[in-house]
Amino acid sequence: MAVQQQTQRELLGNPSTRRRADWLGDSIVSGFIASFAMSVVMAGAFGLSQAIGDQNGSRIEGWFWALTHNPVIETTQNAIVLAIGANLLMGLVWAVVYGYDAESRLSGPGWRKGMLFSLGPWLLSIFAFFPIMNGGILGKDIHAGPLPVLGNLILHLVYGAVLGSIYAIDLEAWLDGSAVDRAHAEAQQRGAAFGTVVGMVVGLAIGWLLGPSLDGVGSRALIVLIGALTGGALGLAVGSLAGAEWAGRDRGRHAPAR
Repeated sequence: MAVQQQTQRELLGNPSTRRRADWLGDSIVSGFIASFAMSVVMAGAFGLSQAIGDQNGSRIEGWFWALTHNPVIETTQNAIVLAIGANLLMGLVWAVVYGYDAESRLSGPGWRKGMLFSLGPWLLSIFAFFPIMNGGILGKDIHAGPLPVLGNLILHLVYGAVLGSIYAIDLEAWLDGSAVDRAHAEAQQRGAAFGTVVGMVVGLAIGWLLGPSLDGVGSRALIVLIGALTGGALGLAVGSLAGAEWAGRDRGRHAPAR
């Protein structure tokens, strides 16, 4: 009995024993969807800031104007592909960290786990990313009052809530319990994860190449972002279908002859 209790304590204290077998594929897919949601909110916030901001208006209007006219914006415009690519890549990297170690250490529903986890990247962003991008610690060189810190917090909480919610969807809930069904579902998930990464890279490159010819639609930065997100979404769908197809063929090859 004492040995059994000790073993149970060891299992509870070791996050790797609670990590899902499908954690990597699930992390990548969840991370892409969370990054997509974060990008949508970011685009909406940027448009709102442009609509409200006024350099010669009230203090708050001046703060909103500064959000769209600051050293960080100028720095990212000088290397827009690297900036967008790094943002999406870090969304996937943080998701992998979440699935590998953090998720099993946190308690509560998925959305809360994700939001708690997102506080780490948020702190790193305001204390490291802002200075690197010439925005100063806590965004003080943006000259937008508390808005850079608060806005960045909202973006990360959205990312974390979506990441945790999607990751919390248990693969087992969609299966009939058979080994064949599980293998089929895992193949779909691996295909979706691979397709997402490849699609993002291809979409990023296509957006960069087509950006100048679509300047009537939007800026090159917007076209690149749309290309990366669209490519990732298409890659997710195609990869999932391809994974299912590969699993079906493999099952057919190993099926016993009648």
